[in-house]
Amino acid sequence: MHGFLDEIFFTFFFNLLGQAHGPASGHTSLWSFFMYGSCSLAVERLYFHLRRSRGWSAWRRVRVYVTFIYAWELSWGLGLRTCGACSWDYSHYPLNFMGLITLMYLPGWIFLSVYQDLLFNVLWRVQYIPTI
Repeated sequence: MHGFLDEIFFTFFFNLLGQAHGPASGHTSLWSFFMYGSCSLAVERLYFHLRRSRGWSAWRRVRVYVTFIYAWELSWGLGLRTCGACSWDYSHYPLNFMGLITLMYLPGWIFLSVYQDLLFNVLWRVQYIPTI
């Protein structure tokens, strides 16, 4: 749900900044729910492997996360495009690859990767201690 809502907010603000007038709206696709959910699980596993097993710093992990996210978005885009269900097309943006990924979103992916890493750090420290 986190990634699903992030996309709605991101598209809203990106559309708001890109439009001179008229209402901006956020949007997403049902496929995004599966794409972001599975990506979050995979990045969570990466977090454990890179932080706990290898002791990598957050900034080193973020580079891996961003690379992984771009690969994930490209692979999902290729799969969805073959089914005629790809809901995004970045071909009108500069620095795009096949219209499925664009470096225009790099700052956003870096921000979300840092945020996700911080969120992992906090959530994995939460403990439930029952009071009897």
